[in-house]
Amino acid sequence: MTLVGGRGYCLDTSALIAAWDERYPIDHFPRLWDHMEAALESGTAVVHESVIDELLKRSKDLAKWIKRIPDAIVPFEREIQIKSRQILSRHPRLVMIHKSAFAADPFVIATASLRGLTVVSEEGFGSASKPKIPDVCKAEGPKCIRLLDLIRENRWVI
Repeated sequence: MTLVGGRGYCLDTSALIAAWDERYPIDHFPRLWDHMEAALESGTAVVHESVIDELLKRSKDLAKWIKRIPDAIVPFEREIQIKSRQILSRHPRLVMIHKSAFAADPFVIATASLRGLTVVSEEGFGSASKPKIPDVCKAEGPKCIRLLDLIRENRWVI
């Protein structure tokens, strides 16, 4: 259940929601969640605290499941806050203006960038007027993959 090749991942809300609520619910795919739990417990996968905030609004059961592994939750560290402000200054349309104080996207990208992690997101590419996580990752440096890529990269069999 360990990750292959020492890779590290920062999980976005979209990947977690897609897995938990849409594609791989824990009651039908418990092995996936065993793998995910092992990745979170080992520190090779992390979730920024802002993702937990979003999950509390959209999937309380999932938020509760992740909060059982507190060491996997990256807090609002000063360095991450500074980096996320820099990201937003270069990509101001990443989040809607009235949601910028609460949106996880810049924190996920900042965490991945500062810690040398790969972002796992189910967002597709956007446009210049509405950039999405993959667009900003491409510009800022961290690799961005989808959930299925995470599963394949790590040879998880479910």
